Amino acid sequence: MPSDDEFQRVVRRFECLRVLASNDQQRIRQLSAEILEQMEFLGAKGYQPNYRCCLTVAAMTALPLLNRKLHWLRDFRTFILYEESYSAEFTKVDEAGVVHRGRHLRAGEAWHRGPVVLAMRDVERSGQGTGFNVVVHEIVHQIDYLNRDPDGFPPLPDSISSDDWAKHFKAGYERLQHQLDHRQKPWLDPYGATNPAEFLAVCSEFFFDLPIYLRQQQPDIYRLLSMLFDQDPASRLV
Repeated sequence: MPSDDEFQRVVRRFECLRVLASNDQQRIRQLSAEILEQMEFLGAKGYQPNYRCCLTVAAMTALPLLNRKLHWLRDFRTFILYEESYSAEFTKVDEAGVVHRGRHLRAGEAWHRGPVVLAMRDVERSGQGTGFNVVVHEIVHQIDYLNRDPDGFPPLPDSISSDDWAKHFKAGYERLQHQLDHRQKPWLDPYGATNPAEFLAVCSEFFFDLPIYLRQQQPDIYRLLSMLFDQDPASRLV
């Protein structure tokens, strides 16, 4: 179990953790201890993550799990941490069927039944009320993978009907694509228009980092995420 001083030093650096009630912070602390015990934290490219870095990742991982159980993380056991954004290969097929290959910088990625990869520089920028949280983003991908395909349709609690989920996430996704196609200001980070899996992950970032904005823009998506995570982050800010 991290000491209270160690944990509070992490909490003070992230707005998404600072706004939690004290009992929720203690729940995050307990979950962080379990994550630190169960997970492996490896450095990449010569980077040696210290305990503070690992605790930071564990605490941010615990945020979407606050009122759920660690079984959402059952399909992976390893975090790979880079010091800064890292270069990764990509393959993309355009509408004409042409295959494009290259490399681009990444803040993180999640592999099916594999590790979660994170850049610590971007982890430190997360959870500051700007709609960016790379740890939440990648953990939501792992949750999405529990239904095999990363398609923006994670395992749903009994309180959410699949039709309700599909209807409102499809509408929000199409609204974002329409805005981008017509050069309008998008209501969400354009990366969310990549595919439904990325849409869910980016919406989840906003849910924890800009909850009032998400509730105003897409009240049904906010409602569904609130039921999925059993949390109401907007209420923490009023």
